[in-house]
Amino acid sequence: MDAQPRPDPLLELVERRRKERQAIEEAGGGQSEGFELSERELIEHASHADQHSPFRIIHDAGPAEEQAQTTYSEADEEHRAD
Repeated sequence: MDAQPRPDPLLELVERRRKERQAIEEAGGGQSEGFELSERELIEHASHADQHSPFRIIHDAGPAEEQAQTTYSEADEEHRAD
């Protein structure tokens, strides 16, 4: 009788998980990758390590909101709930 040994399910699971993570690791990481890039950019702007003037930060902020052209005042009538 040639009884083949059964493969260890724990080793198969470890191998499957390693293969699943391989693509993520090759792409540069997981969920936190975007946060790390944002943090690096924030530090760069805050420290002025890039030797840019504050104009660069103001430029990156985008346009300011426009002021409303409407003048607000009291209502003409008072509405009471019956």
